[in-house]
Amino acid sequence: MKKLIICGFLIGLLTLAIGCDTECKTVTNRNITILVDATDSVLIDKAQYELRKENFKELLNSKLDLKDDGSCFSVNYDFGIISTYSHYNPVSTELTQTDWGKAKNTLILGWRDFYEAHEENLLSLDSISDMERTSLFPTLMKAINKSKGTVVVVSDLIENNPVVNFYKEAPATPEQMEHVYQKMMGYYLPDKINPNSKTEVLFVVLSEPKNSGVVHKARAFWRYALEENLGLNVSFADGMSTL
Repeated sequence: MKKLIICGFLIGLLTLAIGCDTECKTVTNRNITILVDATDSVLIDKAQYELRKENFKELLNSKLDLKDDGSCFSVNYDFGIISTYSHYNPVSTELTQTDWGKAKNTLILGWRDFYEAHEENLLSLDSISDMERTSLFPTLMKAINKSKGTVVVVSDLIENNPVVNFYKEAPATPEQMEHVYQKMMGYYLPDKINPNSKTEVLFVVLSEPKNSGVVHKARAFWRYALEENLGLNVSFADGMSTL
């Protein structure tokens, strides 16, 4: 009997020791950046609708590829604004699950806080005034250099900066695209993109019928600039529901 008790005690200790080993051996790291075109109230309203909570959840599910099995992960989410100015100072939110011993409801609460932070970011757009210009290119370059994951650009794609105005003259031919690309590169002198960068750029296109022709040309230009020149993976979606 004593041997049985001793054996049971040792098995219990072994089980407890195994149960205490909650540190993750590997952690899946994911990064996602949201850039919102806030150059006028119409774009802001459309962006807030497209990026509403349920859409944001679907976006994370599709782009982060996290398994719903209690696996260990770390997600960094940057939220930045495309405006008249070319500075990029994103609001960062992080959600980390690196302890196997965490209760499931704790993680659920973590995601709730994560989504609430996103909703606060969207509400912050209400305080932005209308602007005359759009500095999409330099802001995007800075976001790409900072991110190591997916950059989602919610915009009408129309660049209007001191050297290029798509409203007046949107590039249509390869020669025009190259000319515009070189002008913007020369004016903004952005940091060079890492040639081995695996950053994905997803444009969620917000367009009005009156600008549909310009937006169509702008799509071709951004694919030319980012994919052909910089080697990035570029895709377009006419709204989040089409992802």
